Amino acid sequence: MARYARPKLASSMNITSLMDMMTIILVFLLKSYSAEGQLLTNADNLVLPNSTSKESPKETSLMVAVTNEWIMVDNIPVIRTNAVRENQDIVVEAVQEKLEIGMRQEENMVKIGALQRVKGEVVFQLDKNIEFDVLFKLMNTSGTVGYNHIRFAVMGREE
Repeated sequence: MARYARPKLASSMNITSLMDMMTIILVFLLKSYSAEGQLLTNADNLVLPNSTSKESPKETSLMVAVTNEWIMVDNIPVIRTNAVRENQDIVVEAVQEKLEIGMRQEENMVKIGALQRVKGEVVFQLDKNIEFDVLFKLMNTSGTVGYNHIRFAVMGREE
């Protein structure tokens, strides 16, 4: 006896397992996504002190990093740290020039309407072994340019 093959009907796709997989991926991505992002990038050879604060940092436009070797403005080396240590002036001229450029950029952004006002904020990233004398000179320099709102970057605790 000969058997006749029945015509196969198109089977419907079972999407339950596919939806489960997509839900798991979505939950994973949402949990691993950081809405705040990293606001600061650490300079090389820089060890920041640890923080006990619970607040998140605010976004800033100008960054001054001080390592044992270099003083950098927006990650561009400006002057050697030893030169600042040895100099008796309380204003660091090389850093002052870079800060003035940043201040002019902020003023231009206010003129074109990108900012409401000149913020005058600067964030210092200092190696935890930097002397206060170097910090004092840099703070005085930033104050003479108009950066009067000074913040310090520290490492947050891992929770």
